[in-house]
Amino acid sequence: MKGLIHYQFATYIRTHKYVPPVSVFIMMLVINYTYTPNPILDSYSFTSLMLFFLMGWVTITILHAEDEGQKQITIMHAKNKGTYYLSLVLNCALSGLILSIVAVAYPVVIHAFKPELHSVHIVIGLLAHFSLAILSIALSLFFTRELVKSNVNSWWGVISILIVSLVIAVLKAEILKFKLLNWILPPLHYSLEIMSVGDQITSIPAEVFAQFTWILVYSIVLIVFFLAIVQTKWIR
Repeated sequence: MKGLIHYQFATYIRTHKYVPPVSVFIMMLVINYTYTPNPILDSYSFTSLMLFFLMGWVTITILHAEDEGQKQITIMHAKNKGTYYLSLVLNCALSGLILSIVAVAYPVVIHAFKPELHSVHIVIGLLAHFSLAILSIALSLFFTRELVKSNVNSWWGVISILIVSLVIAVLKAEILKFKLLNWILPPLHYSLEIMSVGDQITSIPAEVFAQFTWILVYSIVLIVFFLAIVQTKWIR
């Protein structure tokens, strides 16, 4: 598995498909922190949403890094389609973790925040970025070429599901009155709620960990479901 992950990551790097999303990400980070000082959690909330959308882009490019012929050869060497796709998902998660660390560390390094920056803010910021990155990966997997034949439909599908997730989060007061929907709809709203508590926070309530945990559990369930589908499906 380790060798497969390394091979797929190296293949992705060689394609240079990471350049556009990473360039956009860095540019938006620089623009966001042009003027200082900035509110801490509000800034992290914005950049975590930015990462949420960009990780859809990264996920598609990672899963489409190999052409169809090379993909089939790699699956043969992996000896298991589930292992092949799991390693791709782990590469997506690794990319999300790296970008999360960059998004959290950059404003700290350039002293873009108010003097009351606390380690609590950094922990919450990292959790917000990484959890939304994983959620974006989980949602975007279902619009890759493994399940959607048209590349155009793949991109429109990813854009649509991520936008719908954000709209649901904004309109949660109305939509989430139905308790069942709390278990079905993407839990993006939890991150927005957590990041709106204010910079005066000095400790992390247990509820915060519970909400971030639910985002990750929800994402993992979707990922497992995706892996189960591609494991049993004849991939063209």
